[in-house]
Amino acid sequence: MNRLLPILLLLAACTTARIDLPDDAYAVEGANPRRWNQPLAFGPYRTAAVNEGTTRSWLADLEVVQVGKADQGYRLTLNGVAVECHTRELVIGRAGFFVDASLGREPLLVCGYDRGGARSVLALSRTGGAEPSLRGELREANGAAAYEVRSVHRNAGGSLPSSEPFGYEILRDGRRVAAVETINRGRVWIDPDAADRDTLAAAAASLLLFRDPDAS
Repeated sequence: MNRLLPILLLLAACTTARIDLPDDAYAVEGANPRRWNQPLAFGPYRTAAVNEGTTRSWLADLEVVQVGKADQGYRLTLNGVAVECHTRELVIGRAGFFVDASLGREPLLVCGYDRGGARSVLALSRTGGAEPSLRGELREANGAAAYEVRSVHRNAGGSLPSSEPFGYEILRDGRRVAAVETINRGRVWIDPDAADRDTLAAAAASLLLFRDPDAS
């Protein structure tokens, strides 16, 4: 029983953990873990089927070690916003054993959004730190209107951070305009007064589907 107690406590924490979101946050409809080729919905936003792309990879033998890179793509449409994302992982190892080696040097997740010709790009990278472990920007393709994106590691009222993100928040000039809870069923909140709400919702869908390739 003593061995089971830590496991039961961990399962209870995962079940009840929620990040700090306003009461009007949308509950996410769709299984978690998210399933490819299944619709995802929250509030007035709904995806068409999510299309999983082909995983592309290469491997180079550098005599001492082998270096490789994997690139997993997925596409979807959310309320008329076309989305294409790529999850990238640079690995290094030997004899079939590889460890993550991206170290924040390049984006781990890159997504492009096309809303009737208005294009935006999200890039998310490792920080090398524990909190936030992931940070990036959501920016219009012309370089204007940048939002900060960062992972959230604390549940509502919690004092100790989790090693894995509970979700993400999107900020403009230091003020939160959207947030995504990725654990359990999932929730999404978008500021009713925010500009480009459709793009923020598309970014939220991308983050709901994102799985860090180095996460346990």
